[in-house]
Amino acid sequence: QEIAELVTHVAGEGRRLKPVGSGLSWSDINEVEDGHLLRLDRMASIDVQPDLKRVCVQGGAVMSDIQEALERQNLALDNIGSIVTQTAAGYTGTGTHGSGTPLLSTFIEEMRLVDGAGRIRKLSPSQEPELFSAARVHLGCLGVVTEITFKCIDAFDLEERLEIVPFDRALADLGMYLAENDYVKLWWLPYTDVIQVYLFNRTNVKRTIPRPTELMDKWGLSTYSFSALLSLTRSVPALTPFVLNSLQSLYFTPRRRVNLSTRLFNIGKMIPIHNESEYAIPLEQAPKAIDRVAQIVRGSASEYRVNFPLEVRFVPGDDIPMSPATGRDSCYLGGYVASTTWTGPYHRDFEELMREYAGRPHWGKLFSRTSRDFTELYPQYSQFDELRRQCDPNKIFRNIFVKKVFCESLG
Repeated sequence: QEIAELVTHVAGEGRRLKPVGSGLSWSDINEVEDGHLLRLDRMASIDVQPDLKRVCVQGGAVMSDIQEALERQNLALDNIGSIVTQTAAGYTGTGTHGSGTPLLSTFIEEMRLVDGAGRIRKLSPSQEPELFSAARVHLGCLGVVTEITFKCIDAFDLEERLEIVPFDRALADLGMYLAENDYVKLWWLPYTDVIQVYLFNRTNVKRTIPRPTELMDKWGLSTYSFSALLSLTRSVPALTPFVLNSLQSLYFTPRRRVNLSTRLFNIGKMIPIHNESEYAIPLEQAPKAIDRVAQIVRGSASEYRVNFPLEVRFVPGDDIPMSPATGRDSCYLGGYVASTTWTGPYHRDFEELMREYAGRPHWGKLFSRTSRDFTELYPQYSQFDELRRQCDPNKIFRNIFVKKVFCESLG
């Protein structure tokens, strides 16, 4: 009710209001001009309902806290991304994902939001179903999401196998990896001739004892070491291939480990500062697209170096209007780089390549696509845009991001 009153007040001022989460997004989705930022830090309750196998959270609840609350009840989310410092509303609103199962947004059973007219809207498949469908990836422009109910499953253990595979063979065998394993992701350290293939499968076997490198990750030591190497590559760009090949040989070796799913899906809270662009392309195009990204990277020495892994994940298609995986099984390619100097030229080349594969950008990461592109990329684009206008008649949620995505005037 307080948020509804706030929305009405801001609308009366003729100003804007932008709900923000943890600030992890690289895109301008959470920027606002001539208005207010709204944080939901004190709306972070988590209500686990074991009998119903679901969890009802407020919009400001942090994903890591949700995981811990579920774990205490021997429950889990079917899949989650590598990073869990986001709020629930921000995580789902940007279409954030893991690998191997659909977006977490597809596991939403109910929602509540306050729209731009101050109306409190309760959403579910049976209650305002069209708005419910769209709000699962809401882009921060349908309203302030105050409550989300997720479907859960029983907690489970995973066996993770890391295989170091020659580059060409990994791409040739990609279909086999996806068919034979529950979850798959790939990492490629630029300028190396191998791909790190991570294979995850549910298991009941005994959990393994953490290795020293796992403890380094847990304590954040790996982050400090990697950050130092990244600093070296920025200072002496010509050393980048040598540094990444050395890192591949010394740190990333074949391994096997067994633990609770969240311990293996998540990679910790401390990550070196870097920039990210990520695109979802049709799954069948994945091997060729990965190879062509590598060609761009290897041929970029005259203008930039890429000093961060290329991350590749796989997400089944869904029916959410503004989900990057809507209507098609997708491969997500993450073009990351830890240099402000190299970000622009690398992401320019990366984005142009993704355009050839009808790539759809991750909404929380850097992209330069505009409404002209999105009308072609998203079959339900116009329907979502109409809902957006209905939900925000006073234009209080509109910002630079909305202008870019929907060709919306900021006036």
